[in-house]
Amino acid sequence: MSTNSISVDVLVVGGGASGAAAAWQAARLGARTLVAEPTPWLGGMVTAAGVSALDGNEGALGSGFFGAFRAEIEAHYGGAQNVRTGWVSNTCFEPHFGAQVMARKVRESGAEVWHGAELFEVLREGRRIVGARFRRAGELVEVRAHVTVEATEFGDVLALGRVPFRLGRESAAQSGEPDAPATPDMELQDQTLVAILQKHAGKAPAVPRPDGYDAALFDCSTSDRCTTPDPALLNHGLHDWESFLGYALLPGAKFMLNWPFHSNDSPADGLFGSAAERAQCIAAAKRRTLAFVHYMQNELRHPEWGLADEFGTPDRLPWIPYVRESRRGEPLRWMREQDVVPATGAPRPPMQPDAIAVGDYFLDHHHSKSHLPPAQRLDERYPKNAPFQIPFAALVPRDTDGLVLAEKSIGVTHIVNGCSRLQPVVMLIGQAAGAAAALCAKRRSEPRALAARDVQEALLAERTMLVPMRDLPSTHPHFAPVQRLAVLGMTTASDPLHFRPDEAVDRGEAHVLAERFASLRLGARDGALAAWQPGTTRAALFAALDALRR
Repeated sequence: MSTNSISVDVLVVGGGASGAAAAWQAARLGARTLVAEPTPWLGGMVTAAGVSALDGNEGALGSGFFGAFRAEIEAHYGGAQNVRTGWVSNTCFEPHFGAQVMARKVRESGAEVWHGAELFEVLREGRRIVGARFRRAGELVEVRAHVTVEATEFGDVLALGRVPFRLGRESAAQSGEPDAPATPDMELQDQTLVAILQKHAGKAPAVPRPDGYDAALFDCSTSDRCTTPDPALLNHGLHDWESFLGYALLPGAKFMLNWPFHSNDSPADGLFGSAAERAQCIAAAKRRTLAFVHYMQNELRHPEWGLADEFGTPDRLPWIPYVRESRRGEPLRWMREQDVVPATGAPRPPMQPDAIAVGDYFLDHHHSKSHLPPAQRLDERYPKNAPFQIPFAALVPRDTDGLVLAEKSIGVTHIVNGCSRLQPVVMLIGQAAGAAAALCAKRRSEPRALAARDVQEALLAERTMLVPMRDLPSTHPHFAPVQRLAVLGMTTASDPLHFRPDEAVDRGEAHVLAERFASLRLGARDGALAAWQPGTTRAALFAALDALRR
């Protein structure tokens, strides 16, 4: 087979939620960018996997690429109120429309997109990743790049590129986390082959009874059919049909089947074996989902719900499974539960000076084993976290150059993956990865040599939040200076999530802020105090202080 070869500045392997955002941002910074995606759709879990109910980053925390994506979704359906169709999310939409938004945004950025590109080989020279080879349209194509972004669903660049990674649960000794297990193991979050269902006026097309069908697998998925309705035995509350259905209703009289209780979650360990093992694992997940839809139509007696023709696939199922947990590259610094859980008495987790993304989802893992009888149950502890930041150091491999980590392959522990894996955070991670890759390509430098401040400035130019503040929308005229000083350590109140930007600062607070400004070595105390006048708002004062610093 002959091999064609091209060169780009930035190669994004995988056009999922992170990959689309990375390509968009890298191209907007002037880098010649190529994103290689095996499926016909961009957007990954948000679109091609059908998880079209966005989790977290509500309100002002939805900034940057994610905020722009969400705004287009809301506008298409006639406003934010019209996408609050399911109780699991305030933003529900049809996957096909999300894919259209992703495709247009990436196209308008100037990035090139290859669909049908199957990763075949990762090119490595010494400690550097220098590109990859793909099978595409019957040819083998080699892409050389100054920086490659790992944005696959499975962390395949890590495996094929011989980049050190972790998979499964770390022990407490490995991670230093108080809630990690005593010994490491290969317990992974379940995958889900999501289904988008359509309600029919009469009976929907029937889903045949799959081979190996066992209705007992779905016992207690709702209270309508449950032989052991004891929450202590089930390890979860029971929902009736109406609550189940209200979970993920989508516009267009559709429903997203991604139910965590005795439904279509499926083991994921086979995803990280050989190509044959991955195919078998995904096929088993498909059978599980089809079996549950058959169960809905028959045992639960709701034949009005059937598979929607949402994806254009022969089986009407998504292009890919929803992969919650992947191979995770070993980074310059691991992100641990201590980075998302406030210390006792603290109002927020520790500040990450190199933050490049924010999130607010709670620590949550999908394990079918968590709902087994008590003696067989997987025991995991989920500490109570708070709105958090993703550090740039988690995106940079420890021992490999020419590579930036994104999607679910950043350097987080198994525990932290529970809150870093959600669609908004993954999009923002991808945007930061794209910014870093483009800056490195422009300077012909390595990601490890890149100052986080430079990545942050590129993100602030796109009005992307670095420090969680629920009352500072990215449209605020002083958004960038407030965020810039906050990430440097300029904090103002015991409630760190509310900056109160348009509130007037009194003399006492002005003195406190001037002292803080000087103690952080950002400028002189007297100069900072002189920037204040009676009636000056907090955001305006921060803007003035930022101008003094610069």
